[in-house]
Amino acid sequence: MFAKLSILLGSAVMLASSLVSAQSMVRNCNKPGYVAITYDDGPNVYTEELVSYLDSVGVKATFFINGDNFLQLNDSVPAQNALKAAYASNHQIASHTWSHKDLNTLSDDEFTSELVKLEQITQRLIGVKPAYLRPPYGSASTETIGKLNDKGYEVIEWSTDTKDYENHDVSQEIDNVRSSFTSANKNEGFIILAHDVYEQTTTEMTYALVEYIKQEGFKFCTVAECVGKPAYK
Repeated sequence: MFAKLSILLGSAVMLASSLVSAQSMVRNCNKPGYVAITYDDGPNVYTEELVSYLDSVGVKATFFINGDNFLQLNDSVPAQNALKAAYASNHQIASHTWSHKDLNTLSDDEFTSELVKLEQITQRLIGVKPAYLRPPYGSASTETIGKLNDKGYEVIEWSTDTKDYENHDVSQEIDNVRSSFTSANKNEGFIILAHDVYEQTTTEMTYALVEYIKQEGFKFCTVAECVGKPAYK
């Protein structure tokens, strides 16, 4: 009887643990000594040049894209070209939803539309559907995360915020990264939040960020490589 009770309790703990795991956002890179640079809210007019720079220094990033935000993927040639260039260079393309609405506030139909419209346009333009999603504003309740998991998404937050949206000061941005990790943290992995909709982010800040990461002895990877699951559905 005691043995059966122990088995039942153990199963309950494992089930609870798996549910918690399934309904939480990924904040850190699971590869110690690696950093994933991520860019939200694009593509924008600066994105294609950013891709060229990253390619030139051998860094693969993850782009959490919108369909209708700063540019509209349906009809913006610069946005479409940037998306195609990033995918062709083996950067990861991930979802930031169609129009950057807080998923917690949407009806079921609106929620589904925000996901499906983005999937449809990436399927049309680059032939794949993202399997990774970052909720707009990093806002996702346990219920929302569960719904995203049910639709086949790994839900991604970040460990390290550059705060490039605040003042576009490169010294402050790198200080924000330094406060999250240094070479002393090489037994951990990190996911950095940035935004390719700002010119300063795609040039000055990214140049400094790549140098800082190298200087501290970290390597680069995509978010899918951090998690260890395929980037696309």
